[in-house]
Amino acid sequence: MSALKLHTLKQKLWATVAASFVARVVMFFALPSTPSFLGPDEATYAGLTKWIGESKPAFEFPAYGEKLYKSGRSIIIPSSILFRAGFNELDAVRLTSSLYGFCSLILITCFVLNLKKLFADKVGMEKYNENLITGAFAIFAFLPSHFLWSNLGLRESATEFWLISAVISFFAFLHLNKRIGFMATFPLFASISLTFSSRPQVGWVLSTSLFFYSLLKLKSPRTYLLIPLVFCAALLGGSLTLGSTGISSDLNTKNNFVIETINPVLGAGEAVSKKQELNQIDAASVIEPPECSWENLTLVDTPSAPFGTYFCIAWRAPYMISTFLFRPALGIDTTSTLGFLAAVENTFWLGIFVAIVVLGIRRRAISFLAPILPALIFLSLYVLGASAYQGNMGTGFRHKSLILWAVLLLIFALAWRKPEETSQEPRNNSQESAV
Repeated sequence: MSALKLHTLKQKLWATVAASFVARVVMFFALPSTPSFLGPDEATYAGLTKWIGESKPAFEFPAYGEKLYKSGRSIIIPSSILFRAGFNELDAVRLTSSLYGFCSLILITCFVLNLKKLFADKVGMEKYNENLITGAFAIFAFLPSHFLWSNLGLRESATEFWLISAVISFFAFLHLNKRIGFMATFPLFASISLTFSSRPQVGWVLSTSLFFYSLLKLKSPRTYLLIPLVFCAALLGGSLTLGSTGISSDLNTKNNFVIETINPVLGAGEAVSKKQELNQIDAASVIEPPECSWENLTLVDTPSAPFGTYFCIAWRAPYMISTFLFRPALGIDTTSTLGFLAAVENTFWLGIFVAIVVLGIRRRAISFLAPILPALIFLSLYVLGASAYQGNMGTGFRHKSLILWAVLLLIFALAWRKPEETSQEPRNNSQESAV
């Protein structure tokens, strides 16, 4: 990449970041002084922020007790600090959320610019690819629902920041860091652990994705440090979320500690069913999963082997995935103005996935597949898991925003124009002119 092109790309990305900053300031002052009807959970997080900010014990919090605090510390602790600094609790949690969203943009910008500086000559960089980068970045920064969730007092932006940080740190660990030291391992370890403190379910999906990818790289010596690093980060993040404060010397306590830490993975099937039922309570847009007569089927005659639960999750997967990704849909679910706006944006999501399929068929290959494979594994597992337990379209629409970065990364890799493709175009054009 020439210095001029790098400078142009840098200008475009930082201009987008600056525009996002201005938009976030405007949004902060434009939001109502009461919890928004677009994100009613703001009231709960604001209440918890005030509770912790006043140094009250988390286990006495009226709504959800200590569990909510431990599964959302990454946003509650910074918010409580702002509360103590003089902000009211709702403004504090909104500001924290917006700062997380803004920091995600800065993190991606710095990473992209440094990456292109290192590999521009190998991957090719002309006007088309430059516009591809800036276009994907602008969508990530300003897609209406994604921008909204990152400004309301919710956990989405905190979860997304630590998730992206973990994926970038994982990439740097494998491909950029020449030496494996503290600066190479700590960002990855901390990012994985803190993802659990934003939303534990995402932490488990992230850890599983990185672990699976590591198993595909057993020929690399770094993998033998990477696997225990990911495992220990997940163990720490999961245990802190569950509230374990340490491991007693008593053997039974140690066993209970390990069992309780990995229980979310072992009992995933039952947890999915219960979560789906909870998400349907008082929901305006309930998702009714298809009936499955094998729900209570077991491999052995005990209730501890819910084979039928997993079978039904797999059987319902196509319907639940399409519902999660593309509903509410125009003409089907547009019973309100809010539903209509969500359906309009889902038309964009549908177009993105159609483009992915078309480009995949035409190109028959994905550029940079090895580096982006961890993100694609996460995308697949998250869509499978999140779609399975969604009980209403509103929550599903919000949780879908967490995969926007991965979807854009995929279509970006499919649409990328390689140097050999660029060099062939002038010759093809001249031949066509001669004919």
